[in-house]
Amino acid sequence: MDNLHQSLHRTIRALETLSEKNPPQAEQVDELLDQLFQQKIDLANLNTNTSLPAYQQATQALGQAAARAEKAAKDPHQFKDALPVVNEAIGKLGKLLNHFAN
Repeated sequence: MDNLHQSLHRTIRALETLSEKNPPQAEQVDELLDQLFQQKIDLANLNTNTSLPAYQQATQALGQAAARAEKAAKDPHQFKDALPVVNEAIGKLGKLLNHFAN
């Protein structure tokens, strides 16, 4: 499993852990999980080129998102700091997926 897939898996796992704690932002966490699960499915169906700049950007963004989500899973008060980082990673992964859809 490459870094992109690992970071995506780590981010999902951390957000699931956070969701189980029923934080005040549970609805936002569930929305992020829905988006990430869909992107995971879309990514699994692609044969991606790891040398593409969009792939590298998505990998870096998801690595940061995973780290922030893991902090939030340990301390739900950290979610407000993780939210923009996870949203950015979703956007960069979406850009990569769109590259292959066209």
